[in-house]
Amino acid sequence: MNSAFLEEIGGVKTARREAVSLLLAKALLKGNAPSSVDSKQLLKLAKKNKVLLRSADLFGFSTKEVENAKAEISYVAIKSFDSLPDIGHDIDFLVPKQQDMERARELLIGKFGAKAQALTHCDRLVGKFSCFLPGYAHDFELYPTVSQLGEVYLDPEEVLRKRRKESMEGREIWITSNDDRILIRAIHAIFRHNFLKLSDIIDLLKLLDDYTPGQLLHKVDEANISDGFIFYLGCVDRFLHACNVEHSAFRKLRQETMRMFRRDNLELLRRDRLVLPYRIPNRALFILFLLKASRDAANGRWKSCLRCLVAPVLVVLDFLSAAVRSGGRGMVW
Repeated sequence: MNSAFLEEIGGVKTARREAVSLLLAKALLKGNAPSSVDSKQLLKLAKKNKVLLRSADLFGFSTKEVENAKAEISYVAIKSFDSLPDIGHDIDFLVPKQQDMERARELLIGKFGAKAQALTHCDRLVGKFSCFLPGYAHDFELYPTVSQLGEVYLDPEEVLRKRRKESMEGREIWITSNDDRILIRAIHAIFRHNFLKLSDIIDLLKLLDDYTPGQLLHKVDEANISDGFIFYLGCVDRFLHACNVEHSAFRKLRQETMRMFRRDNLELLRRDRLVLPYRIPNRALFILFLLKASRDAANGRWKSCLRCLVAPVLVVLDFLSAAVRSGGRGMVW
């Protein structure tokens, strides 16, 4: 298989791709643009990592894509609030109750003329609904839970009970508690998306600016993902170290995490190249799902355990399917 194709879809991590990844990461984490850059290459990488608007002024990007992204913000103010002004390609909603999910689907299709989109194997199993609305550039995605295949991490009803209103872009919107925002970000990166974008790193640091020790690590323990959370923080730490960035709140959280859980079981699997978006190594992903499965079994979560056992195979199949569909155009991310 062509090495350039594998590099483009994230199948291999090369020194060349690592160098440009760290160049972009350093620029945004430190707020300083390098004197000479390949604007076309960085523009493409910034888009993949959901930091297009945050890097536009820094690098002097001025393209139709940037202008279109700015114009769309008012339509999708309820997207991923942590990443504003960048908004990605979809708008996610958590809709835990089945009757609410059905009403939402009927409303989107019947009243607003939405067109349902094809789903991956994993998306169908988790019960996701995805659609495009006329006049919107982004797709709307409804989830009954935060999961890959329906395995249990947290109680979505509890997430709704602890939500709060916040004023953003001149509107009042519902957002989750700060602990849930951090936890959901880690779950999505490791167990659902299986990769980290630069926006994940930047947004986590922003969330931690307002972080106070609370229930977060207890929620990590209840979700049976201590290994995954440690691995997630370790990946972020590698990028911060490579970019010579120190963040006291992040350092405090990592220290608290290690004091509570004590062992970093997968440290040896975090020695690959720092290519953005950073794809979780397959061996690490398989082990993390197996570790969660064993802890779910010990806690009597048998359905969740079984779904964790089959998740790695389906994740690989979804990745390969996306790679073939992309034709090497870098659309796997």
